[in-house]
Amino acid sequence: METLAFRLAEARKNCGMPLWQIAEKLFITTHEVSLWECGDSVPKVEQLPVIAEMYGVTTDWLLSGKKPSAEIVEVTSNVSDRIFNETKMATYVSAYCNAKSLFQTRRALAFAKEKHQGQFRRQGHSHEKIPYISHPLTLTCHALALGLEDDDLLSACLLHDVCEDCDVEIGELPVNDTTKEAVRLLTKQKDYKKTDENQKAYYDGIAKNRIALIVKLLDRCNNISNMANCFSDRHMAEYIKETQEYINPLMDIGRDAYPEYSNQFFLIRYHMNSVVEALRHHMLSNIR
Repeated sequence: METLAFRLAEARKNCGMPLWQIAEKLFITTHEVSLWECGDSVPKVEQLPVIAEMYGVTTDWLLSGKKPSAEIVEVTSNVSDRIFNETKMATYVSAYCNAKSLFQTRRALAFAKEKHQGQFRRQGHSHEKIPYISHPLTLTCHALALGLEDDDLLSACLLHDVCEDCDVEIGELPVNDTTKEAVRLLTKQKDYKKTDENQKAYYDGIAKNRIALIVKLLDRCNNISNMANCFSDRHMAEYIKETQEYINPLMDIGRDAYPEYSNQFFLIRYHMNSVVEALRHHMLSNIR
């Protein structure tokens, strides 16, 4: 059976590139390239397009073995061309789980795909129907790109919306108690009302749990990045205000409580602040 490891080795041999040349271009060791081809590790998310270009293949083929059509297809904005295509992400996460023996994350992936089946993300005026599973998958790939390979954390990324959006009880989740507790903290109950008191209690609970805190930051990072597609200016202003009041302090708490993740917190803050400033400028321009 062909795997990501098999296709990586096959593509490299077909283009006649030695291990040292791949390693040199990617600024890594030949040993790391060997681990990919043995199936003991996988490339990082951001390395895949570079590898595909060097080997003269597509990322689709590397991840799934799917060969491109013989026809030259015009580049469009349809679902199959999205950079964060859920099929590609699911295949990547699955391959990562196999290489790193992340058995819980693999179970969480299957569970999340099943429960979110038939649900879609809001896309504003776009006619595209984006499967909801793309959101938890994006969080998971974001975590991996940041070097976060904790099985509990990745599982929580995949399951963070399942209980709230799919009528699933915490006890039904196919994960350990550590992950269940993180998902519980991230889940707002059906009777939740967005008052200052409730918001404070919600974020205070998350702040005391390492996994819930990181997942919440990744979740907000993804939502902020996409809100221009589906939020009105008023809704964006409210979301930015909530981010400043609750999410930014959450990052400060995380940075102080978990200094080992200081690099990750810096990158998440940089991403969110850059998007927020761009959107704020956009809204001010509309007012003028």
